Amino acid sequence: MNDQINVELKAFYYYLSMAAYFGRVDVALPGCESFFMQMHHEEHEHAQRFCNYVKMRGGKVHLCAVSPPDDQDWKCPLHAFKTALQLEIDVSKKLVAVNTVAVKHGDLNASDFIVTGFMNDQMKSVNEMGKFVSVLSGIGDQALARFVFDKDLLDNHVMPDFNVLKRSDQKRKFNK
Repeated sequence: MNDQINVELKAFYYYLSMAAYFGRVDVALPGCESFFMQMHHEEHEHAQRFCNYVKMRGGKVHLCAVSPPDDQDWKCPLHAFKTALQLEIDVSKKLVAVNTVAVKHGDLNASDFIVTGFMNDQMKSVNEMGKFVSVLSGIGDQALARFVFDKDLLDNHVMPDFNVLKRSDQKRKFNK
């Protein structure tokens, strides 16, 4: 379980790096920024749920150091989404491994926690990231296509709480 916590925290850290990159003034892709911030929060929630589960079962949470991405200049959405796809695959593999150990030891409670609480959503995340990689691979480095992808991401794949444009609009209204 502690390994799972640390894999979730690695994804949490990488997604924050991606969101920060796409939110830069010289990059300005609010859909990517919002999407990766949403993913950042989701991974944090997953890590917290695993921590709480370990504590509830009387275990000890052991955190490892999380190294930053080797290159935090994500260059383009395709590079970031390929990395995100690999992160989601790694999280999925770790979930399967942890579940396998739980089943091997007859720990049906832990297996149920993993399978019902995470596996379905995890498979959806891998699928979604894979589709984004396919779309981005097809559009290349065309500015208009990248803009349309970013807008679609913001409009159709980001919850309102994480939409950086709507949050900015709310701040402007509040300050007037």
